[in-house]
Amino acid sequence: MTTYPAYTPPASLKPTAAAATAEEPIVMLGSPMAIVDGVSFSSGDNWTNWANSLSATPERLFYPNTLEDLQVIIREATENKKKVRCVGNGHSWSGTAVTQDYMVSINNMSKIEKPVEGEDGEWTVTIEMGVEVKELDEFLRKHDPSLALASNVMPTDHGAGLDSRTVSDTLTEITIVNAYGELHIYSEADDPEAFNIACINLGLLGIVYTATFKLTPMSQYRLRAIDSYEPLATYFQGGPEGGLKLKEMVLGNDSTEILYWPHDKFLQTEKNEHFWLKQWKRTQDPAESHVLDKYKDQPPTVDHPAFAAFKIGDVVKEIPDAVHFDVISDGEGTGEAKLFDASAGFKLLPDFSNFVECFNELIEKNYEFSTSQFPERIMTCLEVRFLRASRKMMSFVYDAQADEEDTIYCMINVLGARDTPGFVEYSQNVLAGWIDKYNAKPHWAKVWEQIPGVIPALRREYKDQLAVLNRVRKTQDPFDMFVNDTWRPLLEERED
Repeated sequence: MTTYPAYTPPASLKPTAAAATAEEPIVMLGSPMAIVDGVSFSSGDNWTNWANSLSATPERLFYPNTLEDLQVIIREATENKKKVRCVGNGHSWSGTAVTQDYMVSINNMSKIEKPVEGEDGEWTVTIEMGVEVKELDEFLRKHDPSLALASNVMPTDHGAGLDSRTVSDTLTEITIVNAYGELHIYSEADDPEAFNIACINLGLLGIVYTATFKLTPMSQYRLRAIDSYEPLATYFQGGPEGGLKLKEMVLGNDSTEILYWPHDKFLQTEKNEHFWLKQWKRTQDPAESHVLDKYKDQPPTVDHPAFAAFKIGDVVKEIPDAVHFDVISDGEGTGEAKLFDASAGFKLLPDFSNFVECFNELIEKNYEFSTSQFPERIMTCLEVRFLRASRKMMSFVYDAQADEEDTIYCMINVLGARDTPGFVEYSQNVLAGWIDKYNAKPHWAKVWEQIPGVIPALRREYKDQLAVLNRVRKTQDPFDMFVNDTWRPLLEERED
């Protein structure tokens, strides 16, 4: 773990609109905007997340552009005894970013370094954390050779593939500005334990400045995306045979996704006996154009249920076109509806029987919920992805035996339109049942803080990992500068 000294901004970085002195360091630009040592911030702005389900009015909302800006923010927070949390496009439903003190928008920090080929032939790229998926895809596609990140950008994302595990498992290095204003570089070679924690640090070690990801040359393979509508009975009835058939299908794919709407026809209560099966298989066949190419950057089906009418069939796509999609368009969510998303994952038994049991129960609960107040509750659906266990300790699919090939997890998303009455209570009770029955763990970025009994359950399940996190965290943030109300109950060192 390499440490760089705290940064002292030179005079050239200070604003020229007015002389900044020790007694009067802030230059006003016209309320509520101001500049402190070259870093712009607003005061009293209301922040909301993508789904408009969370809001905060931080004392200052900073807009940094450089590493030095981040260090100025830490200095200001130290001097004024303020908490610090970071935000991007706000595509999270949990309160991880919420603070009333100093909020830091990292969207302007969007530099991408030239990809590097290692001695082993493996490519990596280092990016600042404000980089969006589309920007990175475009940059890597133009590189010679063309490269791809075979998953999403943010390290906490779980992705949908078996071979790539979670996105955090593709990290090779991560740099973080700590509570002292120092830049720390974390890597596997330097300090394996600290690097493991840094890969999913939940914003608790400081402000993440850059991350370095493994890349895949686009010439290695493409993905055949196959969409079909399957009877539920094919995989979810008939005893253990259904689970084994599902397992064979999942293991035969690069990625697998299941989507289910409770009603067979729009605005009718007849139960749906089919589900949308999305499969991605590796191929050397050339990429194909398709009538729906204009939708390639749109979410695959959840925000656009009308896609079901197209019955896409199968089409070969380049890696980024197959696995990436936009959830933000010009600052607004794509699609007509803003969603709530409650998600949790658990380890599958060798015959997938626990998943089959869980999904059958969920179908019944979802149908009962959606018809109990019809049509106000019609906008609900279910999504499932399958992935190999993560090696990263704070991942919700972490497994100490992650290197075993058959350690497979499912991630189940319970989705509902934002204004669906009773959805949060319904979804949180569903996840509470999974925690009790299947030892499930919630997705950190989704709706989980209202799950009954969730804090004791998480403290029990993450006991060893939280001990490591706290040990590393105290070397970087002994003042709890980066701890907000979401994380404080988990981090308290006490006997439950």
